[in-house]
Amino acid sequence: MDKKYNFLKPLKTPNLIRLGRKADGGYVVDKQIIQNTNTLVSFGLGSDWSFELDYLKINKDVKIHMYDFQVSKITYIKSILKYLKRFVTLRCKFKDLKARYLLYKNYSDFLNLSCLKFYPEKITYPIKNKNDTDLDKVLLRILNNEKIILKIDIEGYEFNLIDQIVENRSRITMLIMEYHWLDKNEELFLKSVKKIQQYFDIIHIHGNNHCEKLLSGLPIALEMTLINKDSNNFSQDYVKKFPIKDLDFPNNPYKEDLFFSFNE
Repeated sequence: MDKKYNFLKPLKTPNLIRLGRKADGGYVVDKQIIQNTNTLVSFGLGSDWSFELDYLKINKDVKIHMYDFQVSKITYIKSILKYLKRFVTLRCKFKDLKARYLLYKNYSDFLNLSCLKFYPEKITYPIKNKNDTDLDKVLLRILNNEKIILKIDIEGYEFNLIDQIVENRSRITMLIMEYHWLDKNEELFLKSVKKIQQYFDIIHIHGNNHCEKLLSGLPIALEMTLINKDSNNFSQDYVKKFPIKDLDFPNNPYKEDLFFSFNE
């Protein structure tokens, strides 16, 4: 990558693990912080919650606050009814219908977890509509003495939250973000990361291979994990080549992962 991105080099840490599937939806995090932080706030559910389920395997006492305004049971029920009609008219096999039912069951089972609170609200800033929620409103629902891990995958709206993240930094132990459309938002991205880096250290990055790279080498969609500087007791060694074997996997498993490295 171009030398101007050298400030993105992650610190080398001993506790990195992957939570979630070995594809889109999995993220690399610090295991020790996962074990010591019992509140997870997750922006963006989509059709995959493998990260949250893996989190529970490491820390069963976690409280999860999940936000997504675009998912509902209706989508799954419509799919079941569609395939039921196809099955009755002999246009699909029973296993296809069963697969849609199992997707719905997995979704329902996840939302019914006793540790989970689900909010069908749109995360953005500023709040304009009745269904909008910002980070300040999210944190009002959590006790002040609880330290949180914040995971953000909201398709470009992450840039609207940067100032609120900085303002509430004392409550955030680890930050997991996916930055989108950096071909259009490169300057905004650079300013946003530098602002966050005043209070957080990057410990991992990974390029999402659903998109390509800029000519400068920067992935157009970039996953990033940061920890609060107050939690950082690591040496100042850096990781310079990505992806990392056995930690990183292509978001799209049918395409080669994005390879990149930092210049000296």
